[in-house]
Amino acid sequence: MYIALALHPFADAAGRSDLERILFATAKRRRQLSCAPYTPDSVLARMSHIAADSKIKVRLARHPATPLDTLRELVSCNDSSSIIAVVAAHRNATAVLLAELKWYGSEAIQKALCGNRNTSRKTLAEIVVQAPPELQKDIARHPNADANLLRDLWGRGGVYLRGEVAANENCPADIQEMAEKDADVLVRRMLASNPAAQVERLVRLLNDPAPQVRAASIRNLLLPPEEVETLSNDPSNQVRRSKARRAGLSTNLIERLARDKDHWVRRWVARNRTTPDEILRQLAEDDIAEVRRAVARNPSCPVELLHELARDPNSWVRAGVAFRDDLPESILLKLAQEEDADILTGIGQNTNTPLRNLKRIAEHSDKDIRRAVVLNNQAPLVVLKLLLDDPYPLNRAMLAGHPVLTAAEHLRLLDDPEPQVRFTATQMMVRKSIKNRSADTSKIKANSAE
Repeated sequence: MYIALALHPFADAAGRSDLERILFATAKRRRQLSCAPYTPDSVLARMSHIAADSKIKVRLARHPATPLDTLRELVSCNDSSSIIAVVAAHRNATAVLLAELKWYGSEAIQKALCGNRNTSRKTLAEIVVQAPPELQKDIARHPNADANLLRDLWGRGGVYLRGEVAANENCPADIQEMAEKDADVLVRRMLASNPAAQVERLVRLLNDPAPQVRAASIRNLLLPPEEVETLSNDPSNQVRRSKARRAGLSTNLIERLARDKDHWVRRWVARNRTTPDEILRQLAEDDIAEVRRAVARNPSCPVELLHELARDPNSWVRAGVAFRDDLPESILLKLAQEEDADILTGIGQNTNTPLRNLKRIAEHSDKDIRRAVVLNNQAPLVVLKLLLDDPYPLNRAMLAGHPVLTAAEHLRLLDDPEPQVRFTATQMMVRKSIKNRSADTSKIKANSAE
């Protein structure tokens, strides 16, 4: 069945008919396929025509891969509010389809529409007339709620509703002004987080008495970096942590944050790409291991400092080094001799790890460590072959989708006892066959043109 499932999207009409006799042979199989995450959209589309079971239709409507035409088919053939509610929430449903749904009298359908990013402004405006408070909040955060709709919602009161309005990118200037002066901290914080807030308001909110508002303003990327300097000695840990994450800070401010008493502030400085090398060296000697690991994970960390961190007494710090793809071979070889699981996992996933070390990891007794090699897209075929008979099914299932495997390995996996392995192997074989056929056709056309 799983091989038939993988072949279905690529077969012609006659081939699909033969495959469907296998796929839809029993009610149990139809129910299984209607909700399986790997079911192709071609199979889902066909099931919408043959499914008589209402439970299967609900599963089809809920499946994230169900295409638009299938959703239309499900709506046109059903008056069930449960199916319509599921379609109303589907990400593949367009604004046109959503506008056609009958939502009157059904809170479930209304809620689904208000939570779907594709719902049009017109539909939202119709629903909001008699919408309960919970739905009003959903509409207030909707990306298609325009200025007039947001003004209407703001006037209905309620601190949480006003907060959602203030955070909406379409919030008009007059409402932003009222939100800036709102007595409730939540509303001002939501305004400060608005990715379309007016810059001058964000600057003023830096002086807000509530630390959560100041922190939200600092995190807003619209705020110019130089404005952050005005809060260089803020008493709130939350505010200083937000500052430490910003790019474009002055060296003086970064130095102060690197000496901060709060280790989370130092961690964010250590991860900041713009932190100068000399400050990273200082943080690499921090008493807190998480700070040192943050330095190791910083893309701007200099190579000589990575050599030092690879010798750190804490294995979690050394593991942070192991996951980097820019390591020189000398560091890789040193870390590959370790026995710590986190370090070996990083080495196994590292695309620069030498062949002999990858082999050692692929033959490790720990299934999670072996899986690191499967996750390495650059792992050579000779190493991947060692995992074809891995005793852990998940490792084989993931291996079946590895881009380096050839037809020979996929053919072998077609006999695997695990259905997901057989399905993935078949799918990869068909895709590669189509890709090769397309490449050959292009080559023939190019030669003919010459």
